[in-house]
Amino acid sequence: MGLPNASDDLSTEVEVDAFRRLFPLRFYEKHLLKSIRPDARPLGRARETTIGLGAVASANGSALAKIGSTTMLGAIKMEVMTPSLETQDEGCIAIYFHMPPICSPIVRPGRPAEGAPVVAKQLSDTILSSGMINLKELSLVSGKAAWMAYLDIYCLDADGATFDTALLSAVAAFSHYSWWKRTA
Repeated sequence: MGLPNASDDLSTEVEVDAFRRLFPLRFYEKHLLKSIRPDARPLGRARETTIGLGAVASANGSALAKIGSTTMLGAIKMEVMTPSLETQDEGCIAIYFHMPPICSPIVRPGRPAEGAPVVAKQLSDTILSSGMINLKELSLVSGKAAWMAYLDIYCLDADGATFDTALLSAVAAFSHYSWWKRTA
């Protein structure tokens, strides 16, 4: 019995990746017939999920969230602004989603990731429509001063569940901000 051959492992991995790319429907059908996912998890098992609060010391609230290998960093900076005439008794939230080339081989340097604007819009719609943040609570003095919350989410590793992990990092960062605000 000899030692495992690394070149055999590599050629098998290349063959599997080629099959996945050339025949994606058959690739996933084979996994479904065996009731497993391509990463060998049973269909009913979720990816391991972790959250770390306070990941960025200079932010007003921050969190590092992981679902499987997908990793997102959410950070909030707060500043005082003059509210708009239409919403004089409300603050504002600006949400930015960043997918730099380090997060995935499909993100090319020098051009924005195709999926980033879609995820940013979904995050904005979900957070603002959920009632999670009451914009009226961000008002300091009606018509004069309100909080502007800048939420930046950075994708550090994209390996599936991109929106879910981004949303988890955003919710956790806002949760950390609430805790930070009460104890400061």
